[in-house]
Amino acid sequence: MNRKTGTEQEILDRAIQAVARETELRIVPAQRKAQVDGQWVDALVHVEPGDKVLAVEIKKWAQQANLGALINQIKQLPEEGLLVADYVNPKMADKLRQQQVQFIDTAGNAFINQPPVYVYVTGNRQEEQGFMPTRDGAKRAFEPKGLMVIYAFLCHPELVNAPYRKIAEQAGVAVGTVGCVLNGLKAADFIRDRGGKQGRRLVRTRKLLERWVEAWPEKLKPKQWVGAFIADDPCWWQDIDIQAYGGYWGGEIAAAKYTNYLKPEVATVYLPEHARTRLFHDARLRKATEWTGDEAGTVLIYRPFWPELLNEPGAELRGGLVPPILAYADLVATGESRNLDVARRLYDEHIAQLVRED
Repeated sequence: MNRKTGTEQEILDRAIQAVARETELRIVPAQRKAQVDGQWVDALVHVEPGDKVLAVEIKKWAQQANLGALINQIKQLPEEGLLVADYVNPKMADKLRQQQVQFIDTAGNAFINQPPVYVYVTGNRQEEQGFMPTRDGAKRAFEPKGLMVIYAFLCHPELVNAPYRKIAEQAGVAVGTVGCVLNGLKAADFIRDRGGKQGRRLVRTRKLLERWVEAWPEKLKPKQWVGAFIADDPCWWQDIDIQAYGGYWGGEIAAAKYTNYLKPEVATVYLPEHARTRLFHDARLRKATEWTGDEAGTVLIYRPFWPELLNEPGAELRGGLVPPILAYADLVATGESRNLDVARRLYDEHIAQLVRED
């Protein structure tokens, strides 16, 4: 191990020491790699004075993480959470504080709100440029084509044990990609292969989902981007049967239909190319400009990245909605508090039973 890269536990120790130097705040590790209510966390710590236990999420390259996904991960922890990072820059620190996400980093920056203790330190610079993602096989699994395969596995976990050709067809990738992704997921301990009839199976599925949700808006989603459009009527989507265009509702609309707990402000549509002109005409959509009026509705259009083969039987019964996993990822990627609240509800109601911690 290159010490400059650092393990997660080294990051925790360095961050605790740095914050102690800056503020004299005492943070004491209570347990490392703990399981709380069936969910694994990187550590449990005490903030002194007091006996409050915080669940720790450690990030080796926090600045490269999608901030919405990161905030969501901390708020999903089974106890009140603490982000421990290699470095948190001032802009990121401000956003974390606004969302009441506590953090410490190895430069001594911190936000702790545990009455009577309140600490907010920002602006300390990172002393060394370490803690970058390793360029190993595990990282390759989270490149765009790998994310397509992982998405197929998350939607249909049994697919992980299928022949390579079937996995490739279901995920929409080349057969040669499958082997690389499987090896990467094995290296990251997301797949275990027992050989023989038992074969491969997904493990640590919750953590795999978190990694996918974090990488999705940075690696894969931009490649599917068509454009931003405007509808003069913000409720236009209520009268549209998106299935008639071969499309799917994502983001806020999908979440609203799944949970009945959100008034959509932005419409996200996954739409095949052949149907665009017809939908634009029928819904009177036009290209977004700098100013469109307060009453206009924003429409974000993306190409579907999955083949029809991946759609589950009876998907039409859901009214043309993307699976809950993708709707969840869309919401988290916005980083908006209203959407993160609904994302957690969507997770609890439609996703939690599909992931496991083994």
